[in-house]
Amino acid sequence: MGLDITPEALGRFLEGDDDGPVVLVNLIRLRPDGADAYRRYGEAVAPLLARHGAKLVYAGSAVGVLIGDDRWDYAAVTEYPSRSALAGLVRDPEFEATTPLRHAALEDGILHAFTP
Repeated sequence: MGLDITPEALGRFLEGDDDGPVVLVNLIRLRPDGADAYRRYGEAVAPLLARHGAKLVYAGSAVGVLIGDDRWDYAAVTEYPSRSALAGLVRDPEFEATTPLRHAALEDGILHAFTP
């Protein structure tokens, strides 16, 4: 289980072309008592996303599984202007300060990056 972007993963990510936007798809499994912490995490991160030029494209709660057997509680899709903009967020001390809220909220997560 990994809840944080490691320096190694960020380094590999930054090796790619930085010319255009990148979209992150995030699947989230909350801890049984994590909903309030996740709400507070979202409130803390929203202005940081804006500061780094990111925009939330979609966020919503799961209503069922049609393929697969993994349970995910929440999905979020965020678009960044570039890979370096995402790296700027990840390295932002204010974002790093939200780590305890993320850890209190999440049991597990998947974060995949795509080009639009």
